[in-house]
Amino acid sequence: MFLKSKKIATDKKAVKHVGKPLIRGVAGVFFFTIALTMQLAACDMSAFVQSEFAERCQLLLDLCDKADLARSLAHPDIAGYNGALSREWIRFFLAHGNHSNIPPTLAFIATDSWNIAMNEVGNAIAALINTGIDRENMHRLRFRVMLMKEPQRIETLQKIFDGRRKQLLSATEQWSDREAWFTQTLILPANELHAQVGEVPELLHRLQTEVDSHIAAFQRIIEHEKNGTDPEVVAALFSSLQQEIDLDMAFWETLFFYNT
Repeated sequence: MFLKSKKIATDKKAVKHVGKPLIRGVAGVFFFTIALTMQLAACDMSAFVQSEFAERCQLLLDLCDKADLARSLAHPDIAGYNGALSREWIRFFLAHGNHSNIPPTLAFIATDSWNIAMNEVGNAIAALINTGIDRENMHRLRFRVMLMKEPQRIETLQKIFDGRRKQLLSATEQWSDREAWFTQTLILPANELHAQVGEVPELLHRLQTEVDSHIAAFQRIIEHEKNGTDPEVVAALFSSLQQEIDLDMAFWETLFFYNT
């Protein structure tokens, strides 16, 4: 179950110090990576091969799983698994940690979105090594790394999110066509999200819970309107519903590297 991963060739002096910063805390992670980034040249993206990058993402996933399992089983060599994960994350971050050396297959992701995502992944890995993380955060971490292996999945959702925002910003009478508004703001993105997160039951449950809640709220507002409720009150209810949908949608936008 606990097989040691092959080490990627690297400077022995750097490797000697790689494991400790992540184990000591998040601040150490970023201080160490920033220092190394200043010393080492960025990865040459002209030689980038997606299949090799996908293998690297899979290695990171495997090491996360092993470190997580080692902690849950109180494995005597937990420090070894944490160290392996620490070293691989540092190498990954040095190669792709900022938008200047983002893989070409992911270059459609906005600079701020990529940088935020890398920091969040780094924080999650640091927490996994230091104290362990709960199931929800572990699934989120795994899913985001997995998405990097399959850029087309991210791009598909980003196009959906783009369409959603453009529609909401351009509509002069946002709720004049109730069904069209609700379809654009929730149903279309939710359908695509369902197709993408179906493999992760915890994420699927969250999505379904949110959608069911918003559908119920939408139906209640329609009933109020049919029963002659004051139009200003109805408009306020729709505005409140849109804010709630937007708040929930922000989670999914971030998950799919969309923060612009």
